[in-house]
Amino acid sequence: MKTKMKNLLKKISLTHTLKNMTIDDETHIVELTFEDLSFLLKKELMVKDRSSGRRIHISIVNNTSTVTLQELSELTDDGKLDFYLITNIAGRKIKQRISFNSNIKLTHLIDEPTKREYRIIKTVKNNLTVHSAKTSFKQEVKEIKVIGNNFYISGSVEDLDNKKPENAEMVFKRRDNNKFIGFNLDFSASDKKDEFNYSGIVYLDKFKSDLVVNSRWDGFLQLRDINNQVIYRKPINLQTYREFEREEERYLVNITNNEEFITTLYATMGLNSMALWYTNTTQFEKTYQIARGKTVFNHTSENEPLNHKMVFFESFFGKNYSGNPKYIYEEMLKDPNYKDFTFVWSYNGIDPNIIPGSPIIVTRESLDYYRYLASAKYWVSNIVFPVHKKREGNIYLQTWHGTPLKKLGFDIEIEGPETLARENFYIESRNWDYLIAANNYSSEIFERAFKYEKDILEYGYPANDIFYRDKDELTQTKMDVKAKLGIPSDKKVILYAPTWRDDEMVGSWEHTFKLKFDVDKFYEQLGTEYVLVLRMHHLVGDSLVIKEEHNSFLYDCSKYDDIQELYTIADVLITDYSSVFFDYANSLKPILFYAYDYEKYKDNIRGFYLDMEEELPGPIVKDDQALLESIVKIEEVQKTYQERYRAFYQRFCSVEDGNASKKVIHTVFKH
Repeated sequence: MKTKMKNLLKKISLTHTLKNMTIDDETHIVELTFEDLSFLLKKELMVKDRSSGRRIHISIVNNTSTVTLQELSELTDDGKLDFYLITNIAGRKIKQRISFNSNIKLTHLIDEPTKREYRIIKTVKNNLTVHSAKTSFKQEVKEIKVIGNNFYISGSVEDLDNKKPENAEMVFKRRDNNKFIGFNLDFSASDKKDEFNYSGIVYLDKFKSDLVVNSRWDGFLQLRDINNQVIYRKPINLQTYREFEREEERYLVNITNNEEFITTLYATMGLNSMALWYTNTTQFEKTYQIARGKTVFNHTSENEPLNHKMVFFESFFGKNYSGNPKYIYEEMLKDPNYKDFTFVWSYNGIDPNIIPGSPIIVTRESLDYYRYLASAKYWVSNIVFPVHKKREGNIYLQTWHGTPLKKLGFDIEIEGPETLARENFYIESRNWDYLIAANNYSSEIFERAFKYEKDILEYGYPANDIFYRDKDELTQTKMDVKAKLGIPSDKKVILYAPTWRDDEMVGSWEHTFKLKFDVDKFYEQLGTEYVLVLRMHHLVGDSLVIKEEHNSFLYDCSKYDDIQELYTIADVLITDYSSVFFDYANSLKPILFYAYDYEKYKDNIRGFYLDMEEELPGPIVKDDQALLESIVKIEEVQKTYQERYRAFYQRFCSVEDGNASKKVIHTVFKH
């Protein structure tokens, strides 16, 4: 409660937009200009050295605050200076990091009298930082171009401290393994006193097998003295080379190899230093399109007002119309309070006509996608958006997509793709204003795993409202779904919905999956009474292959938009470590856990929050014969696990009452 109250006080008293920040070359004065600064309580600017904790406080007068470079230099010898707004409430200081604004120029200035360089930096969390450090040289890139299958680079360095450099090199360092590759540069004195020119070619052949797909290399300028000692090595600064007013301008020059792979020199975000990236052309085009989209997002944010009656929805990266966002949206359609709202759906699926209500439909990461994302006051997603910032006044409802069995975020200790992604989730979660949880168990995990401190709506999941519909309505839904899929009405349905394996990656977030049971045997013993519906995780659905002879028994519904509708037709659920069983438990129908790699998954891949062998509402089976026998004797299994199922339901499903969508809407969409 104290944390939530503190966040509320911050929001009320420290709301702000940093309109501009400049460093004057002549006066050596740093000026910050604010707008939308909350009129409540007196505020000051605080500048703090991140490592030592030294700080200074500066007044804000008429929305403007100034500090000299001399004052900044006294805070740190070589460090990052963070900027805060602070105020006093009841004798307590409340502070808030100052957010970056895309209008601010990422300045790189050398203060020659004090031999210090200052960089205005945008952090990965979209905050403002100034990097201050002593320096002996001032560098400038003058030209970057392609020569054949190589890159040519030229520039100059100014000797500020009489270090007398004799030669120069360009060094590239691979980020994932710290491999270094260097190139000698032509180096000579210029006509200007204490200035030297350099030029040279980056030969890609020299990288050889180290230039692996999606490897990234940071570029450094390295200078040596007459004794061949390194006297300077810093990232190659591109600040004065180009303005980068548009995000896509960061990709400076490209070399294409057989139209399949591409090597690009680009300017990094925040530091504006030079880096090299080797990737396939498909990934590059996607990344370039995202950069173009961010330009549109920034332009729209800065030039157009928020639409206070627009809601932007997305489910599973726009792959389908499903999940909590779907059910929130459909409840809003029924509510007359929102009849004049504009709804936008991000949807890349097969049939946009399945989305009722005539919303605006955009393709994920198209330019219209970013335009509407910047315009909408309300964001609703169950994973992440491709931008890591939102506008002042924007409300972000994160619905999430399941009760966690597998460890999440900062709870994961075993290295893998999820640990690599958690920093992105941390950045994303700073934007969330509301997070939905299906139970108190989830709330406690979300707070810890996402380091989340804002409002958690423990209302149950809107998608699970479907289990509590009127009996006749639920029966009709079941009949409609079976008819849509072509499943005979007299056949029982086994729904197989496993998760993906973190260790079965074949590319960047691409995964493999093979059925680990004998389909012929299952068809022979179950085909008369059952059909088997396959619903693979959205990360592996494209990798599934079904033999033609199994078409009358197997139904691949991996691309079926809404798994909730599949729950309504399922008589038995088979899963493993997927969170689907928490939702399906609302049906009180039997669940089997086919965990053929249980020990490996538990100990080496992700780890669990629950003791699966003691707490699950059904048996764990580890081979396909045991799985088949459990299906054949499903009534006995259900009776054996009746008491455990009841306890499980009470712990994880008792909040659900069929009204989660209504509760969420009335809390979040205020107008």
